[in-house]
Amino acid sequence: MNFKKISKIVLILYFLNLFLYSLFSIVSIEEMTEVFWFIRIPILLILYFITSQKRSILYIAALLLYQLASVFFYFGTPATFIYGTFSSMLFKLCLVLLILGLVTRRNFKAISIAFIPFFVIYLYIIEFVVSHLGDSYYIWILNAFFTSFIGGVAIINYVHNPGHKNYWLLISSILFIVQIAAFFINKFYIKNEGIYQMVILSYGISHYTFYRFMIMKEEEQLHS
Repeated sequence: MNFKKISKIVLILYFLNLFLYSLFSIVSIEEMTEVFWFIRIPILLILYFITSQKRSILYIAALLLYQLASVFFYFGTPATFIYGTFSSMLFKLCLVLLILGLVTRRNFKAISIAFIPFFVIYLYIIEFVVSHLGDSYYIWILNAFFTSFIGGVAIINYVHNPGHKNYWLLISSILFIVQIAAFFINKFYIKNEGIYQMVILSYGISHYTFYRFMIMKEEEQLHS
């Protein structure tokens, strides 16, 4: 069996896992939900190892930091929430470093302008839950800055070069905002299964779309 067939199998497993995670969450089978929750990033890591020709250490570190953040958030104590917040911020910082090459002197001003609406939306979301954030408030502000920067880069690059690579990045950046908004609402205001399903789906698709961006970016670099 060649790598292409293996990658297709792992890709199917990734979305099957996402479906089963969602399903067992809906039917409230906690043990199975936890299993499918935990293996989501490891499956994506395996998919990346199989399909990538460069195997970026920075991207691997980003995925591991996201996994770490998820584990910290899972425990739900004030201390682990801060650790999770810090890990999540470092995850976003890694993504920023991965797309920094898309910023040039020619598009920097446009990216700075496109950054603003993302940042305003994110700050509004933070303000909505500010009383619950405690000592993690300023870390979330940094997270907002990094996420908004990703959004600004994604929009401007897609406008100027509407190819598949920048399309995947744009979808990913939008879903990162949706994911964190749904996460905050579900955690601090309304424990609602519908909102939690939004978290599951936005997380799953945003990670996949960024992975697709990474693969296309690496292929582009290899052929340039």
